[in-house]
Amino acid sequence: MVYEKSTRGFNEFASNQRTLSVRERQVLLLVNGVRNLDDLNKFFKQEQLLDTIKKLESEGYIQRPQDQQAQQAMPVDSHASTITLSLLEAADQATPICPAKLTAVKNILIEATDDYLGMMGRAIKTKIENCENETSLRQCISSWHMAMRESKLGRESASFLMEQIHQTLEGNIIDATSSTQPQH
Repeated sequence: MVYEKSTRGFNEFASNQRTLSVRERQVLLLVNGVRNLDDLNKFFKQEQLLDTIKKLESEGYIQRPQDQQAQQAMPVDSHASTITLSLLEAADQATPICPAKLTAVKNILIEATDDYLGMMGRAIKTKIENCENETSLRQCISSWHMAMRESKLGRESASFLMEQIHQTLEGNIIDATSSTQPQH
C-alpha cells in the first residue's frame, strides 16, 4: 500500500510548530506517494511502522493516493459495482487545479530546483515540468521537498518555499499578484 502526504502532512514540515514525535516525522518525511509499506519497512520495524502509519492516516497527515482509493473500493457484487462506478465518475468530475496555480507552483519548484539542487535535481525537474494535474503536482512537491531537505543548499530555504507553495495553492499569492490596486 502506498501513501502520500496530505496538506496537513506538508504543513507539519512547513511550519515551525511541531505536533508529531521524531519517529512520526521520520515516517511522514519518507511517505512520498511512491514508496509502499515494504519500502518503508526497510527503515523501521514493521510493528512500529504500522502503528505510526495508522496514526498518521487517522489524524490526516497522510492519505492514500486517489487512484489507490478507487481501486480499494472495487466491489465484488454488481450492486456495489454501480456505486463504485458512480464514485469514480464523481472523482473524474472533480474540479481540476487552476492552470495559473499549477504554473505558479511549477515555476517555484523549477526555480528552486535549479538554484539549490543543480544536476542532482534533473530528474525531479523533468517530473515537475511534465506534471499536469493536482495529483502529479503533489507527488512532485513531495519528491522535491525531500530532495531540498536532504541538500546542503536547499535545507534552509525548503520551509520558506513550502509555505510559498501552500499560499499559492490556496490562492493568496496569485490573487495578490493579479490585483489591480497600485503598489505604494
